[in-house]
Amino acid sequence: MNILVVNDDGYQAEGLGILVRALAPFGNVYVSAPKDHQSAKSHSITIRSRIETFLTEPIFGSTATLVVDGTPADSTRLGLKVFNVDFDLVVSGINYGQNIAKDILYSGTVAAAMEAKILGVDAIAISAHSTKLPYLYDETIKLMDEIIESKLYNFDGILNINFPRESFHRPKGVKITKMGLRYQHAEFVKSERPDIFHIKSSIINYQEHEDSDVSAFDDGYISITPLTIDRTDYKRIQEIFKP
Repeated sequence: MNILVVNDDGYQAEGLGILVRALAPFGNVYVSAPKDHQSAKSHSITIRSRIETFLTEPIFGSTATLVVDGTPADSTRLGLKVFNVDFDLVVSGINYGQNIAKDILYSGTVAAAMEAKILGVDAIAISAHSTKLPYLYDETIKLMDEIIESKLYNFDGILNINFPRESFHRPKGVKITKMGLRYQHAEFVKSERPDIFHIKSSIINYQEHEDSDVSAFDDGYISITPLTIDRTDYKRIQEIFKP
């Protein structure tokens, strides 16, 4: 099995190294990751400038590691092209910080996996409240063993996986979830100069459904949320044309 690992935290991120080591027993692992931290870049791609790439010392457990001076989606595109390997799976992460609810819309981690699916390769995004969780390596191996064995990722979208809050000694289990409602509000605040702003963020919570990724995250479970590329609201189409 050929696996491409990507991320948005950069090629030196701790979570990337953990993921590569966890996936090594399942096949040939290649890495294509941004040169610098690229969180919250969502699905942006570079179209107006050239992109520098270089091979660096392979991350432990990988066959080769490519560094991309671009976005997470750029890293996916270039990894698939430069290595010229028939990849069976792309795994993005492990992101430092959860990607649940509306975080998904801004996430470079999720977008890097989505880009793989757009290009015809099955993909998974993985995030954790902290990449310093003592159980993260072991639980990732166990989880990936089950997912790869069952080919749970083989459908029209991607899997978005999140480990629970770091206050839990170990995950209580795994739940298949849906995207929650929680929103990280970002307000632009004036700095010492009237023409310069910085972001002040706060979390807006809602009454969450028990099957949401937010509920799983808060209750100590690993959440697996299937996400689709097609964002069409078919229910609304039916409502508009309902006789």
